[in-house]
Amino acid sequence: MLRYEKEFDPAVTGTPAGAALAAAPSDSRAAPSDGGTMPRDRAPGSSGGTPAGPGDPPGKPGDPAVPSEEGYAADDAVYVFDDEKAVLAVNVALTIGRPLLLFGPPGSGKSTLAPNVARLLGWEYYAHVVTARTEPEDLLWRFDALRRLNDAQAHQLDDNSEKYYTKGPLWRAFAASTGRRAVVLIDEIDKADPDLPNSLLGPLGSLSFPVPWNERETVTAQRDLAPFVVITTNNERELPGPFIRRCVVHELAPPTRDHLLLVASSHLGAAYDQEWAGRVADHILAVRELMPDPATGPSTAEFLDALKASQQLGIAPGTTAWDELESITLRKRRPGLEPAP
Repeated sequence: MLRYEKEFDPAVTGTPAGAALAAAPSDSRAAPSDGGTMPRDRAPGSSGGTPAGPGDPPGKPGDPAVPSEEGYAADDAVYVFDDEKAVLAVNVALTIGRPLLLFGPPGSGKSTLAPNVARLLGWEYYAHVVTARTEPEDLLWRFDALRRLNDAQAHQLDDNSEKYYTKGPLWRAFAASTGRRAVVLIDEIDKADPDLPNSLLGPLGSLSFPVPWNERETVTAQRDLAPFVVITTNNERELPGPFIRRCVVHELAPPTRDHLLLVASSHLGAAYDQEWAGRVADHILAVRELMPDPATGPSTAEFLDALKASQQLGIAPGTTAWDELESITLRKRRPGLEPAP
């Protein structure tokens, strides 16, 4: 098990200057302490008491992240940190105060890592999904020009310009008005104009930016409340070199069979059937190998969809009904997987 302990002890409570995350081979859903670090005495897959057996689902009844007999865990309530390199990347980024830039194929867990780090550490969480229309300022603030125009036309224009600004995710994270640190997800940054990444170098490097309606004032994050910024990219557009050099970079790999089974066990809890889940996982991997680019094959979320549907409907892998289920939950007319004419 990976422990990154150069400065931070996962057993220490309180609010340290940084925070370390421990890799748990089966699940990392332990409730956060005040400091947001995972207690050292929790075995991987345990709930803090008796360690779970090899076939036992992690956690304990009553844990909000643990599914009961009647249902499954929410998608954002479970994340399997079984990749020690990913955990090291998180710890390094937390320690040195740099953004974490995540590469990886669709469905590899890039977008779900950030909210689960926030959940485990007990921090606030803010997110912004980047599009081709995203402007650099959108991550800091958004000016409501339409509202201001309407007020002007109605002769109700407010002299206080602050009224027409909405705080963006970085503003809220820097301000830390709740007194807690935050994790900020900037999702799919490669969708934006190339100028956007470079525009973030200033705010992320100095942890401050000018107030838009009064540039003599700044929004500045306290060092002990500085946010942890996670940035994802699908590598559809090359990112600027200066931006990459100022990030901790990690590439998530496509899910393996063992990873899929760990995810299934964590989400399904008492409903987990290892043999059934293994058969569905084998189908996932077989489908991926049929594709020109296996990395773009069915994701972990699609695997869970197919597994849950097949269990609840009683559709076993290898049957005629499974072929139909696989077509609508896994193949989805992907290149190389289209149905025969």
